[in-house]
Amino acid sequence: MSLPAGGQVDSSLSGTYVASPIRFMIYGLGTAKKLNEVVGKLGASKAYIITGQSLSTKTPVIKDAEASLGSMHVGTFNKIGQHAPIGAIREATELVKASGADVLISIGGGSPIDSAKAVAYQIHEATGKWIPSIAVPTTLSVAETTQNAGFTTEEKKKIAVSHPELVPKAVVYDGNLALYTPTNLWTSTGIRSLDHAIELLYHPLASEIPTKRLALTAIQDLFTYLPLSKAEPENAEYRQKLFLACYASLFPFLYTGGVGLSHSIGHALGATYGIPHGITSCLTLAPVVELKARTKPDDAKMIARAIPYIGKPSTGSDEEDAKVVSKAIAELVEGLGHKSTLTGYKVPPGEEESIALHALVGGKGHPDFENLINIVHNLY
Repeated sequence: MSLPAGGQVDSSLSGTYVASPIRFMIYGLGTAKKLNEVVGKLGASKAYIITGQSLSTKTPVIKDAEASLGSMHVGTFNKIGQHAPIGAIREATELVKASGADVLISIGGGSPIDSAKAVAYQIHEATGKWIPSIAVPTTLSVAETTQNAGFTTEEKKKIAVSHPELVPKAVVYDGNLALYTPTNLWTSTGIRSLDHAIELLYHPLASEIPTKRLALTAIQDLFTYLPLSKAEPENAEYRQKLFLACYASLFPFLYTGGVGLSHSIGHALGATYGIPHGITSCLTLAPVVELKARTKPDDAKMIARAIPYIGKPSTGSDEEDAKVVSKAIAELVEGLGHKSTLTGYKVPPGEEESIALHALVGGKGHPDFENLINIVHNLY
């Protein structure tokens, strides 16, 4: 076997994979009815549910979960709001400690899942002991695979804690539960999933196997099934396929810090202006990919790998292929009905520099500071 032209080995095919402490993932229609079995597999017996008001008051999801747990259920906290405000996390922490729970079950989108992680972190800070969690997602935000827990301070700043023990020990994907998620929320968080998959392609800690390979399959499935799920919102099978795509988009591996530039902008927008994370990805992903195509040859090369997975022919140029990916993302966002502007979300003009300062570690000294200001300016 001969080496590529020039005798150079592809440096992207070197790295390290550190396995996540997640123990198992259960998927399939109806699997949420087996929560008692999942709790038992973890050796726990007292489960406390962390969720939001919509699921608990407008759907049967939480009541069904409580029924599934039976005598294992020791409490439910349903006050988790968008972006996981710290006040609710503190209140939930005290209630969990008083209940004697030995496992947390987060049900909902990224905010309840991250909140359960934050509760576990606070309990560990107070007692030195870790309480495990089980994640039951109802959106495609993929908080269930990471060791990071993002939440919002009283000053509306997004901060995070991170530890391997915060990774949920089990994840339950049930397409039937996802039917209760409004289509707009469902498909916008699907773009959040796509954001994960694209940014993992050039993440410095993401390994080729299994992370990047799975991210590529996630990109293909998200482009395929998001439009189908929008067209047939009552199709549980499509939602089940998208759950598996979202798992692949951020396959469990241990990393700290942000995922990438699109995510960093999204955190600044979401925490400060109350824009849902799915929508922030709809706003930021395509322009960030276009920026990478023009200014970051190594990142453009990684992004260009997505070309066959989105059904586009290669141009023969990594830069141009990455631009094709950017355009395809923008078209997908528009086709799903999520094309919007910062003005539409009542972000006042002139906030470009403030958003950039919140998004970038190093602020004005960051090499992408001016580029980010231009991206944000173009979002109005």
